[in-house]
Amino acid sequence: MTKIRNCVPLLGLLALAVLFLKLPETPAVFNIFQCKTCASSDPYLPLLGAGYFALLMAISVLFPSFPGPKVSRGGLVWAILLAIALTYVDLPGWCFDCLVGHACHIAIWSIWIFCPSTGETSTTTVRERLCLAFLAPISVVALFSCLNLTFMAYGMKMEQGLGVATLRSGDAIPAFSTKTNKGRSLTSADFGRTSAVILSFVAPDCPYCKQQLPVVESVATKMPGGAYRFINVSPALPAELIKRAPTFEWIEDQNGNLRRLFRVTGYPTMFVLKGNGKIAEVVSGVPENLKDTLLGSLGNPGHHD
Repeated sequence: MTKIRNCVPLLGLLALAVLFLKLPETPAVFNIFQCKTCASSDPYLPLLGAGYFALLMAISVLFPSFPGPKVSRGGLVWAILLAIALTYVDLPGWCFDCLVGHACHIAIWSIWIFCPSTGETSTTTVRERLCLAFLAPISVVALFSCLNLTFMAYGMKMEQGLGVATLRSGDAIPAFSTKTNKGRSLTSADFGRTSAVILSFVAPDCPYCKQQLPVVESVATKMPGGAYRFINVSPALPAELIKRAPTFEWIEDQNGNLRRLFRVTGYPTMFVLKGNGKIAEVVSGVPENLKDTLLGSLGNPGHHD
């Protein structure tokens, strides 16, 4: 029984590793540990989860007799209901990372139910154990926050060191190939088939993007179908963000490949791309005359440049 209960800290470490990889600025690992959806829309969720698992790990080590049968059963119910609720909220955007975290959570409480405490006691005082249990989640959250900021600062420094400058009007459209959330392909060769492609880079946690999206949406609804393509690029695609521009096509740029290709340094940044192979207009932020500027760039909807 004791050996099985010793698996609780290991499960906690696995959950912490997954939550760490979900932080917005941490690098993606392989193809299954690269989801940033939760962290992009609610960046505090991985930190809260990390603090919670750190507390469970500390309790398992410092209080060998915890938990009792009733608490264990209640904890298992809580773990299952939490997994169902969060997975349902994220549908269809749930990811492998989240499933691993929920599985670890359910497994920890299951071990505590089926392998009850043997009544072992710790050599330290209750006050000392409570202090250590209190410090454990604070230390882990602080560590995760510092590392996330370090990765962010390092990434910014690398981009600046490479001399990256934002693309401007008249620059050539970089070659790329991708697909939208509607399954339509988008490549550099598509720009001669429509009057223009409006490619806008936004982010779920960007307040200025929430101001920009309704304005551009109002312009998109006035354009003739098929003549123009309005596409948003975002690191994550939560349902709340997509609802702000329902007529748009969306591209999920989890690894930032398109963002780096177009040298985007801030959100929102919009590119008006036309069939001559060059960028017709670049609109950064949310200027007061955004609607007029965009309509002016698009010109007569019936005219192909």
